[in-house]
Amino acid sequence: MKKILSIMLAAAMALSLTACNNSSASSSSGSAAESPADSSAAPDAASTAEAPADASGDGELLSNPIALNSEGDIDMDAALAYETDYEAMKAYFESKEVDPSKPVSENAQKNEKTMEVWNYLREVYGKQVITCQQMMDTAAYEDLVFYNATKDLTAMKGFDFIFCTGSYHSDDMIDNAIKWSKESGGLCAFTWHWNVPKDIDNPEGGYAFYTNEITNFDQVNAVTPGTKEYETVIHDIDLIATKIQRMESEGVTILFRPLHEASGAWFWWGLQGRDSATNEVFQKLWYMIYDRLENYHKLTNIIWVWNGQNPHTAIHPNAFDIEGIDRYYDQEDISADALSAYYAKCWGELESYDKYCAELAGMESTGKMMALTECGYIPDPEGIKANNTMWLYYMVWNGDFIYEPDAAGKAKVDLNGTPSPNPKKGITNEMLVDYFTNDLYITHNKLPEFSFGVREIPQQIKNWEYFQIG
Repeated sequence: MKKILSIMLAAAMALSLTACNNSSASSSSGSAAESPADSSAAPDAASTAEAPADASGDGELLSNPIALNSEGDIDMDAALAYETDYEAMKAYFESKEVDPSKPVSENAQKNEKTMEVWNYLREVYGKQVITCQQMMDTAAYEDLVFYNATKDLTAMKGFDFIFCTGSYHSDDMIDNAIKWSKESGGLCAFTWHWNVPKDIDNPEGGYAFYTNEITNFDQVNAVTPGTKEYETVIHDIDLIATKIQRMESEGVTILFRPLHEASGAWFWWGLQGRDSATNEVFQKLWYMIYDRLENYHKLTNIIWVWNGQNPHTAIHPNAFDIEGIDRYYDQEDISADALSAYYAKCWGELESYDKYCAELAGMESTGKMMALTECGYIPDPEGIKANNTMWLYYMVWNGDFIYEPDAAGKAKVDLNGTPSPNPKKGITNEMLVDYFTNDLYITHNKLPEFSFGVREIPQQIKNWEYFQIG
C-alpha cells in the first residue's frame, strides 16, 4: 500500500493547480493558560494581516481568528508565543470524567452542525456501519465505480491535508470536502500525511513523511521549543488550523485522524524505537496538536480519531472521540469468509489497544466508538453481523484498491470514461450491489438530510451520466 500511495501522490501532485488559500484571519497570541481549556488571548492587531475575502466562507466564524503575516502565511511571532503546557494538559484530562456520549471538544459541543454529525454517529453506532472511501485524485474514479454499479456512493469520503504543508500548496482536498458536504450532504473524514523537510537545515532539499526519505528531522526536537523542527511543527499545525477553520465557516464537520499508524516507524511521527523518551514524544505531539486546535484556536468542527494502534502511543481518552485501526489483508484467499475472520481479529486488536488508553483514566474500557479507519478490502456486511464487529465506519484506500488499473497504474476506463471494478480486490458490480443494498451499510442514498448540505449526487457524476454513449 505504501508504494502505491507514493505513486498516487506523485500523480496527484502533478494535478495540483491552485495554491493553498491562507484561509483565516488572525489568531490569539500569548502563553498557555494555567487551565488548558481556558487558554485564549486577544489577537495582536499589530501583527494580524487582513484575512482573504473568501477566508470565512459563507458562515459565521466561531473560532479564534488566526494570525497571519503580511504575506498571508502564519505569523510565527504570534504562533511561537503560545506554548503547550504538557503537564497542565495531562492534569486537565485527568480532572474530567470520561463521557463517551459527548465530544471531548467543549468547542464542538457549542457548534450545532458538529453536534448534528456527532449525534448521528452515536445514533447509528452498534446498529449500522457507515461506508467510507478515501479519495486522492480529483477524477474520483472510485465514485464512478460505485455509482455505475449501484447508482449510489459511500456515505463518507476520506480526504487528506497532505498537499497543504511542505512544498505542496493546493486546497483541492479542502475544496472537494466542502463541495461533498454542502452540495451532496456527505460526511467528511481527514487524515494528514505530514510532510516535513527531509533535511531541517536545507528545506530546499525537499519534503517527505516517510522516515526512510528523511535524513535530518529529529522527532524529539519536534516537541522541543527553540528548535527548527519545533518551529516547523508549530507553523504546520497552525496552517492546518486555517484549513479546518475555513471548513468550519462553511458548516463542515470533520473526523480528524492526525498522527495515524504511529505504531510503526514508516512515518516520521511513528515509534522510532521503544525507549520511553520516544514514546513520550508521540503523546506530547498529540497533545500539542489538540491544545493548539482546541484551546488556542478554539476550532468547533473537529471530532477526534486516535489511530495510534500501539500501547506506546496511548493517550488519555479525554483527548479523542473515536479509536481506529488500519489493517491491510495480504493473503491469497480473499473470500468473504476469510476477510471476515481477518477483520474480526482486527476488532480484537483494537479492543486491546483501547485498554492502554483506558488505563490512563483508571478504567477498564474507554467506551469509545471503534472504526476500521483504513483497509484494503470492503468488509462483507454479513460477516460483520456474524462476528458482531460493528465498526462505526470502514474506509477503503483509494486507487486500485477499488478500480482496475491499466499498465501505467491509472484507472482503466472505457469509451465513456467509466472505470472497471478491480476483481483482484474481490470487487465486482454484483458484489457492490449486494453490499450497498444490505441493511447494515449506510450509503449516501441512506443518509438523512443534514442541515449543512443537500443530499444530491455530485455534479461530477451528473456530468458523467450526461455524456454516456449508448
